Amino acid sequence: MTETPVQINYPSLEGAECPYPQYEWLREDQPVYRIPGTTDFLVTRYEDAAQVTRDWKVFSSVGSRTAHNPFSETGMSKETQSLVEADPPSHRDKRNLCAEAFKPKKLAAQVSTITVICDSLIDDFIDKGEVDLVGEFAEHIPPRVIARMLGFTESDFDWLNGWSRVDNSGLSFLPKDVQERSKVAASRATEHLIDAIEARRDAPTGDELSDMIQRHIERDGQFDLDYILDNTVTLIRGGVITTAHTIATIMLLLLQNPAEMQRVRADNRRIAAVAEESLRIESPTQWVPRRVTIDTELGGQHIPAGSRVLIMVGAANRDEREFSDPTRFDADRKNAVPHMAFGAGNHFCLGAPLARLEIKIAFERLLARLSDIRLAEGQDFSHVASAQFRGLKELRLAFTRSS
Repeated sequence: MTETPVQINYPSLEGAECPYPQYEWLREDQPVYRIPGTTDFLVTRYEDAAQVTRDWKVFSSVGSRTAHNPFSETGMSKETQSLVEADPPSHRDKRNLCAEAFKPKKLAAQVSTITVICDSLIDDFIDKGEVDLVGEFAEHIPPRVIARMLGFTESDFDWLNGWSRVDNSGLSFLPKDVQERSKVAASRATEHLIDAIEARRDAPTGDELSDMIQRHIERDGQFDLDYILDNTVTLIRGGVITTAHTIATIMLLLLQNPAEMQRVRADNRRIAAVAEESLRIESPTQWVPRRVTIDTELGGQHIPAGSRVLIMVGAANRDEREFSDPTRFDADRKNAVPHMAFGAGNHFCLGAPLARLEIKIAFERLLARLSDIRLAEGQDFSHVASAQFRGLKELRLAFTRSS
């Protein structure tokens, strides 16, 4: 074992700004690393991470988040019934309940909605010749899209955003004051959502939330508020902040690679490949947890039952054993799609098709309406304060309005 060139201080707010040197050392010297003084293990190699995602009997999702956190995504101190913390066969039933909203026909119906949202946001800043792409554009698209799918209106956006920055898996790594603010925001949003669920139970309105409630009652023969609440929160939160982060990251990577920007402008079909490579090299979710059910061994390391394993997505997606020259942005990479940014196995992201569609339309509209896009001076490209998610705090751009 070589001497570590960096302090292994991740997950943490301090180590989150640039975790990649830590990942590189861990992959080479301690690919299954036990955080000192804990029973948390970081798994950083792609092959090991893939094994964890496949073997749900040993590496369970049940209790993987709430067992280590002071409260769940709803702000409540209880175990969640969400599909995120479920194993087969329960996971399949919960996933099927939510999956209807993401079927191709339903997504096709969202194209015009997403386009209108993107154009409306661009209208608000296009005459200024400058924009913070994070705060004025990217952060607004996913919550507005999912809100409208679920039957909410603009008056609901404020409380819906209460979940957008809650580090659901990473709460235990955050300072107590941050945890408390997250709990208040999540609890407030949950109160509003409970009212909406109960109203739609009594008087369905034909939106996705109403339909999900009715499918649940027809399938299970009764109404379980907590069951619907937990899975609705998962739908709302699942792709909100991560998709927003990805939109900003893609723009930065395109500006750092001007030849690729020219290729995308010439052929919008390249947006898909650019997005996948961006998800690989700058994964918006840096890790996801699992709970170990029995004593096991992984990567030569003994892991006792009851431990928590963190699948280090951001590290696995830069593993040179899987991706050649992994730190280089290459939109022509042939094997980018096996990246783990959307998860893998049973827990592959249910909302991935919607996220890809939002990204595609966002860049179609941006590139159609803005020309000579360039980085504004004086920004530090720092990232949000999160122990789990990775995204720019802001991305200030200057541009010329297309004629």
